[in-house]
Amino acid sequence: MFCSFTGTYSIPAMPRALKILLLCFLPACAIAQDNWPSPEVEQMYHHAQDYAAMGNYKDAITTYRQAIVLAPHQFILYKELGKSLYASHWYDNAAETLQPLTGMPEADAECFQLLAASYLILNQAKKARIAIFNGLKRFPASGLLYHEKAVLNGLPGWGLDDLLEGINKDPAFAPNYAAAAKACFVSGDPICGLLYGEIYLNIATDTTDQTELRKMLFTGYKTMFDNLAPGNTKEKKRIKQLYPHGSFQGAIKETYLSLTPVVSDGITTENLTMVRTRFIMDWLPKYGKTFPFSLFTYQDYLIRNGLFDIYNEWLFGNTESPAEYKAWTEFHPLEMDIFLQKKKEHPLQPVHGDSYR
Repeated sequence: MFCSFTGTYSIPAMPRALKILLLCFLPACAIAQDNWPSPEVEQMYHHAQDYAAMGNYKDAITTYRQAIVLAPHQFILYKELGKSLYASHWYDNAAETLQPLTGMPEADAECFQLLAASYLILNQAKKARIAIFNGLKRFPASGLLYHEKAVLNGLPGWGLDDLLEGINKDPAFAPNYAAAAKACFVSGDPICGLLYGEIYLNIATDTTDQTELRKMLFTGYKTMFDNLAPGNTKEKKRIKQLYPHGSFQGAIKETYLSLTPVVSDGITTENLTMVRTRFIMDWLPKYGKTFPFSLFTYQDYLIRNGLFDIYNEWLFGNTESPAEYKAWTEFHPLEMDIFLQKKKEHPLQPVHGDSYR
């Protein structure tokens, strides 16, 4: 028997940041429902979904509960009720609703993630860890659950290892790349941040934090080349410790170190295009087989097809100078559209093993 929430409550307005989080991690259920007990229940379900999509969680919760009265064995109603309770900050009742679901065969990774997130906000870390443990036991390749585990373990710290494990197990789950990039930049590891940030910008469907990450990438290249500057001997020693010779990032550092003259007059979109082109030309014959990496393979494809200049403009242009980027797009009215179409036809597709550190 499913458990349902009862009681009198007042649901507070949902902050914009939480709406973004839900859009990113909590997609509306797309499971086909062919076994509704009546058209009325199905209609109530769709009405509740519409309410939730508009951010009207109070009416969504009420409608889900009414539907549960008519269809007490309909799993999806409980799950969606739990999601709406969570979105409304009603975390204790979200946990109460979601906990029984995780023992059901219909439970998916999102049920465990929502339960763990609810417990974490309620300062019940032990229960949150149990929920994540049980979730990963059922869904060992879930990027969503590794992301929640990273949040639970704390970022950057140990949480970064969880994100990289999630990237390795579920390379198509975009949010782990964004979180990993931010954790790397915060911890003073710009090379790691540059790699995962660029992958995220290529595969993300949500655009809410792309502007922030583009700025982090542009600044990250400045930081990396400042660290590699000839006179920065102290920083070079630290970098040598951070990226030992023979490692993936050590090889990246050594390759870029030889290319510092290309950006000696500063970091611009044009200079980044040149230095990144030279990097791929040097990297692939020397390290391509030792350290296969989908991002570098994709950059090579763009170079060979004459798209790398526009790609770098897409990646850095607006961040460097919105005015110059606007002028560029006005002077090249069709090129960006053509590039974006080709990018859509031949997207970057991360693979298992893209989790070097």
